[in-house]
Amino acid sequence: MARGEGGAGFAARVPALVLLALALAYGFEASRIEYAFSSDPLGPRAFPLGLAGVLALLAIAWFVRPGPAEPWPRGTLLLQVVGLVALAFLAAWLFDRAGFLIAMGLFGAGVASMFRATPLQAIVTGVAQALLWWLVFAKGLRIPLPVGSWFTGS
Repeated sequence: MARGEGGAGFAARVPALVLLALALAYGFEASRIEYAFSSDPLGPRAFPLGLAGVLALLAIAWFVRPGPAEPWPRGTLLLQVVGLVALAFLAAWLFDRAGFLIAMGLFGAGVASMFRATPLQAIVTGVAQALLWWLVFAKGLRIPLPVGSWFTGS
């Protein structure tokens, strides 16, 4: 098997590095949680810090012994992967500005388009997904979701 077409080369270690970076960022953010000392002996930092530690250890183990890897995507598949990541960042950026429904509707429609849905199918999918998850989170779990600062003026 040629290098870059599977095996335990650099491509197999990239996800481990990404997970290690996420573990470090998560641990850093968890260490910034403020709380009153009298509330709990461990405090609210203990669980997320422990989770970050376990994720970091697993990422290091994966880096040391990566196992086989799939080949790097090329051509159309690479464009789809980059497009999906860009779409996720756009949805995250729109989340507070345009609100949950619009951000998730656009994300759902974009993903449906990537899976070769027609424009009508993509719009219906995006709207249906946004409404479904709004019902689950806002009504079912009673989690407040942003309406969007563009609409509230804040």
